[in-house]
Amino acid sequence: MTHSLETILEALQATFPALSLDTRAMLTDETVISVPGDVLTEVVGELIESFDFYHLSTITGLDTGEGLVLLYHFWNIHGLTLYVALPYTEARVPTLTELIPGVAMYEREIHEMLGVDFTGLETSAPFLLPDDWDDTLPLRKQAVESEDEV
Repeated sequence: MTHSLETILEALQATFPALSLDTRAMLTDETVISVPGDVLTEVVGELIESFDFYHLSTITGLDTGEGLVLLYHFWNIHGLTLYVALPYTEARVPTLTELIPGVAMYEREIHEMLGVDFTGLETSAPFLLPDDWDDTLPLRKQAVESEDEV
C-alpha cells in the first residue's frame, strides 16, 4: 500500500507526540526527520509496520565537530532520512538488527570508524580495521595524522 508523505508524517506525529518532526525537503524526493535516539527503534518499527519502509539503503555517520550525526536513509516510493544527533559523550543508540538484520554491517562500520555504541550489537571482532589497530577512531575529527602519514 502506498501512503503519501504527509500521511506518514501525520501518523508518526500522532504515535510519537514528543517527536520533533523537523522536516527538511531535500533537492531529491527525500525528506529528513530529526529523531531522538531513544525512540529510534519505535519510529523505525512504525515506518516498517505501517508504511512498508523495509528498504534501508545505508546509514551515514558524520562527525560535525560538535557531535556525531547518524542519517538512516530509507526508501519506499519516497526517500525518508531519519536524522539522529548524538553528543560525543553519549554516542549511543539501540541496534536495529531486530527489525532489519542486514543493518549490522552499517552499524559495525560506524562503530569502528566513529565510536558509536549500538546497544545490543555484537562488535567483538574487528570488521574493517586490522586486528592490531589502536583505539584511534579514523573518521573522528580529533583523529590526528602525523606529517609522515599525509
